[in-house]
Amino acid sequence: MLSSKLLKKAVITENSSLRMAMTSIKTTGLNMAIVVNKCNSVVGVVSDGDIRKQLLIDENMDELVTSCMSENFVYILENYEREEVLKLLDRRISRIPVLDHNKHLVDIVGSEHALPEGNIISRARAPARVSLSGGGTDFTKYFMDQGGAGLSCTIAKYSHAVLRKRKDQKIRIYSHDFKQNVEINCIDDIQYDGNLDLIKAGIKLLKPEFGFDLEIGCDFSPASGLGGSASLLASLIGCFNEFREYKLDRYKIAEYAFEAERIELEISGGWQDQYSTVFGGFNYLEFDRKHNVVMPLRLESNNIMELEERLILCHTKQPHLGKIIQNDNHKNGSFIKNKKNNSERLKDITIEMKSNLLRTKYDDFAILLEETWSIKKDIDPRVTNKEINKIHATALNAGALGGRLLGTGGGGYFLFYVSPFFRYQVMESLEQLGLDPEGVVIDQCGLTSWVI
Repeated sequence: MLSSKLLKKAVITENSSLRMAMTSIKTTGLNMAIVVNKCNSVVGVVSDGDIRKQLLIDENMDELVTSCMSENFVYILENYEREEVLKLLDRRISRIPVLDHNKHLVDIVGSEHALPEGNIISRARAPARVSLSGGGTDFTKYFMDQGGAGLSCTIAKYSHAVLRKRKDQKIRIYSHDFKQNVEINCIDDIQYDGNLDLIKAGIKLLKPEFGFDLEIGCDFSPASGLGGSASLLASLIGCFNEFREYKLDRYKIAEYAFEAERIELEISGGWQDQYSTVFGGFNYLEFDRKHNVVMPLRLESNNIMELEERLILCHTKQPHLGKIIQNDNHKNGSFIKNKKNNSERLKDITIEMKSNLLRTKYDDFAILLEETWSIKKDIDPRVTNKEINKIHATALNAGALGGRLLGTGGGGYFLFYVSPFFRYQVMESLEQLGLDPEGVVIDQCGLTSWVI
């Protein structure tokens, strides 16, 4: 689809001169100009060849363009089929105006625009992530000097986005999770005011040249400790990526998601969430001054299914306090001070857990999962409280071999590991606390986007 600026330059009025028509053609590079009347309805087209023929008859550049324009021009209506364009291109018609039912210009298509983008709706979904080890060492302030490592997987709980282009520059956003509608006249009018600022930041960075309608929503509640912000931004970027001529790769998408949240909005946090949701599956991640590297773990399908049977998610029914804790630690520097005392062990655990997963030593993996929770509490006691400790103790007393609160802590989801024959008694013990434990389904695709 042509940009609105280029499309505007391709249009001239009935009162335009041949000189003005030539200027339009030269500016757009389309080899044609579109002639409209006072009602902005298209009444003809004029090509470079038409003008040259007229000048051979009368060398008057100030003559009206109506003297040589073609009134019986070829055009197609919006909502056209790709097949229509191909047939016209096969007749060596290189540029084809697209009009609505009032004969107003909508687009101009050629061989490079054979697909009717005006009808395209893009969709994307990005999975929630489960941080297994190394969280905190993925903070830039830490790994620039110490190096960082993380281990994560993604689960079949998704952020969803659907995007439709508009004919104008207006932006309309609806968030199912917050039940909020936001309308903006154009991208230049975007302001951060506490209403869907995360989505606005992603849009502002991507700089789309068109208006659009956007709907977003998640399979999980906000502040769950599942990396929802990164997941939501990834699905948003995935939708816009479908309209790009040169597609962003997975690393670039993760970087855009990081930039929107951490740089544009100055929300403290690490890099692990963004890479996890975009790449999907089980990943070992390394962070250093030069490069961040994502290394997917190749696990057999039956081993993944076995892990799904041994893992339990349980929401604490308390809000995740990640943003509060991370911002406080970032400001006063206590995060770095405390993390240095545990960093080497955390990175060692991450490497050991990776090895345990690859070699199917699942019980050893669970013991290390439990140790990460102990380290998390040691770094910042605010990640837990009396109710959270009770949930953890109840699961372990019922047979769970290990568990940890996901994300920064303070609430959200617990992840528990149970050996065979203990799954249901652990779930029943948690249900007696009024909680809703659930199984885990591993997502192996990461961010997925497509068009309809």
